[in-house]
Amino acid sequence: MENLGINVNDLVFKSLSQDDIPLIVSSFVEIGWSKPASTYEKYFEEQEHKKRCIWVAFKAATFAGYVTLKWQSDYAPFREEDIPEICDLNVIPKFRKQGVASTLLDLAETEAYTKSSIVGIGVGLSSDYGKAQKLYVKRGYIPDGGGITSHCKPVSYGSSVAYHPTTYKN
Repeated sequence: MENLGINVNDLVFKSLSQDDIPLIVSSFVEIGWSKPASTYEKYFEEQEHKKRCIWVAFKAATFAGYVTLKWQSDYAPFREEDIPEICDLNVIPKFRKQGVASTLLDLAETEAYTKSSIVGIGVGLSSDYGKAQKLYVKRGYIPDGGGITSHCKPVSYGSSVAYHPTTYKN
């Protein structure tokens, strides 16, 4: 495990390696979340091509969480303004409230600010995302005013959605 030199509360933070993928997938299977290996294989490939940065957290040899930073967002308003987007922050429930999400966000934001004065983030609207919504507000993220999106496209009034609204932070 290539340590980034960041240790918080006995947690180690590092860049994603191919060897991490089976452990990540099995960790999510254990808690009943469907996170296919193909997602992380794509992330790893994008990391190799400098399109995305991925940080993972471990406590001892146990996977705790990850976050990704995508340099070119799929969300048109971010893409058009060259705003990098923090995507897919996930922390295993037993590791919550230990600084994992905050440290992962710190890593992603610090990297984003090397190329932009603004960083974007998307978050779901259902109660499943309630803790993330609160965390993002505490960190200074605000809605961008573009309304609800689904697959990075605006949703018309009265439609059903299952995707993320978008926020940004200066």
